[in-house]
Amino acid sequence: MTVLTRVPHIMIALIKAALFGMAAGLIACYKGISVGGGPAGVGNAVNETVVYTFVALLAINTIVTAVGVKVTL
Repeated sequence: MTVLTRVPHIMIALIKAALFGMAAGLIACYKGISVGGGPAGVGNAVNETVVYTFVALLAINTIVTAVGVKVTL
């Protein structure tokens, strides 16, 4: 593992982890605070949270990976 992994790779992984956690947490908090419509609204908010978080994580992963590859080469 130490032969293939260098410090820039670890830094990119840590940055990704922080951005993933921040994005998921912020999206969940926003959707939880702005929920309305009783129990049905909570169910809809949960579904929207999962979808929005998945799309955000996909975008973040693509961007950070592209930047990381450009930086480490």
